[in-house]
Amino acid sequence: MGQALNSTNIAFFRVAFLFTIAFFCLKNVNSILQNTYFIVLTQAMNLPQLTLSRYSGQLGLFALLFTLNGVHDLIPLLENNVKYFQSVVPVRLLIFFILTSISYLWESNFYVHNNSVFIYCFAEVWINFLLYNAIREEKNEEFKRLNQFMVNDEDIEEPQPFTVKTETTEIIEIINDEENDDEDGKDNDDNNEKGNDDSDAKK
Repeated sequence: MGQALNSTNIAFFRVAFLFTIAFFCLKNVNSILQNTYFIVLTQAMNLPQLTLSRYSGQLGLFALLFTLNGVHDLIPLLENNVKYFQSVVPVRLLIFFILTSISYLWESNFYVHNNSVFIYCFAEVWINFLLYNAIREEKNEEFKRLNQFMVNDEDIEEPQPFTVKTETTEIIEIINDEENDDEDGKDNDDNNEKGNDDSDAKK
């Protein structure tokens, strides 16, 4: 479930949602406006119902706006531009939350106080809220991963630089001892030879 609700999948869902609205605006907008769930939610919220002719010239403009809104998210999504979503999603969530409140509370203005504006803004609030939570969780996980990597680097102990020097000193001392033993052996041999020569001379 956590993998399914990551930021990429939710962003793709929003793009598909906007493209679907644009498609039905061109084909038959009443497929949305006369939908059973749409009407039930309209009556539950006590909102005026918006009616549009399927041949209205305004629907072409609406379809263009929804398409551009979807493309506006699709391009950064394909480029994996995480910074874009981290900056725009909180602002967009706040804007749609305000629009949803205005659409429900401003009863005298039927331009915004209708079922289409309210349900669309409410859907945007829901989608952007899920997207915001997913982005925040991924950001926290990335921070923990980087922080754990830094802690592991600090736990690594550096080698002691004097160990090699101590071993080198010991080797040098051993070599010096061996050289001294060789010199003592040579001196003893020389003394023995001199002693033998003196003995021969006395004879």
